[in-house]
Amino acid sequence: MDEQDPEKPDASPGETTGEISSSSDTEGQQQKLQLTPEQRRFLGGARSLHQQSTGGSKLAQSPPASKSKAAAPDAPRSSEQKSRRRARDWRISTAMEMEKIALLIGALMFLGGAFYVGKKYEYWKYVIASRRQAAVAAKMTREFADTSAEDLVENAVVAERTGKWDEAAKRLIAAKYKNAALGGVLFHAGKLFYDHSDLDSADRLFENSIGFGENIDGANYFRGMIAIARSDFAAAERFFEAAANAAPFNADYYYSLAETLRKDHRPKDSIARYEQAARRGVVEEQQAICRFKARMAELEAGDLTKVRSELEQQQIPGPLSVDWVMTWAALEIQQAHIEQAVRLIEQAHDADQSRLFAFFAACVGDRFFSVACQNSPELTRACRVERGKAPSEALPESLKSEPH
Repeated sequence: MDEQDPEKPDASPGETTGEISSSSDTEGQQQKLQLTPEQRRFLGGARSLHQQSTGGSKLAQSPPASKSKAAAPDAPRSSEQKSRRRARDWRISTAMEMEKIALLIGALMFLGGAFYVGKKYEYWKYVIASRRQAAVAAKMTREFADTSAEDLVENAVVAERTGKWDEAAKRLIAAKYKNAALGGVLFHAGKLFYDHSDLDSADRLFENSIGFGENIDGANYFRGMIAIARSDFAAAERFFEAAANAAPFNADYYYSLAETLRKDHRPKDSIARYEQAARRGVVEEQQAICRFKARMAELEAGDLTKVRSELEQQQIPGPLSVDWVMTWAALEIQQAHIEQAVRLIEQAHDADQSRLFAFFAACVGDRFFSVACQNSPELTRACRVERGKAPSEALPESLKSEPH
């Protein structure tokens, strides 16, 4: 039996065995965990539990760090993209601005060209027509080769007085071709053809008169009248506007323009033209008729309330004048009160006897009553003008005077 150390307590067999087994287990684990230098470098050094927990928290926080690190190189890239985008937007906006400027310049050039062409339209037409009529001009001058332009004018005056209006017109045309400085001769020749219902010849001579710059307002006015006879309302409107522009104080031009607009079924546009004619009227009757026709245009446009209100205001001072009685009759016609309208028309007829029905005829000759009479025999009888005068013939002289 082995000797025991007296200083150490006796160890129980279990404890001795446990120590041996634990030491043997430790040695086995150490043997199993032994690593090569390459593995240590790959896995890193050994860390304590505290270091592992710290390392875990750092690993948990590492993604934001990686994001910030990754965001750092992206910042220049995003700023570069923004600068490129701004440059692209600037180029696009610059191109659009240039396109707008080009369109604006083109529009201004077009308007300027249209204005110039409009100003020179009649002149260019005349130049073209003059070239075509060169043979005619040569023939005319050959026929009167031995007669001066001044003598031709004198002979034309004599021929017109003796009723030979066509001979007079021929001499006037020849005189113009011999001496272009003579003024008004082509217009006068055109008027001779117009008065004798040769509208085609008259229209050509009025066109030539405009081309030579003589009687521009009158020539345009008569060209407008010829266009009305042909039911070419667009051309008539253009000619009457040209006449009004050439002579802006002549009431007849504005009156004729207003009548044309109503015939073209544009009553609203005609109202302002009637008012312009009324302001330029020389006599009271002319002004009253223009205002009456403006009221008829308002009725055609459907503005019954305004006309009725004006009529009520006119009834306050006393008896109504002929034009206002006819306005009342027109209101009744518009509301299909034919019997009342007939009584009012007869009242206006009786009130205008002292003027030989001129004022009454001017009112019933308006297109409002002309259209209404087409569907009513009663209105037709009431609107009949006595003493053989047609409504158009009974207009005041200021409305049918010829321009000079």
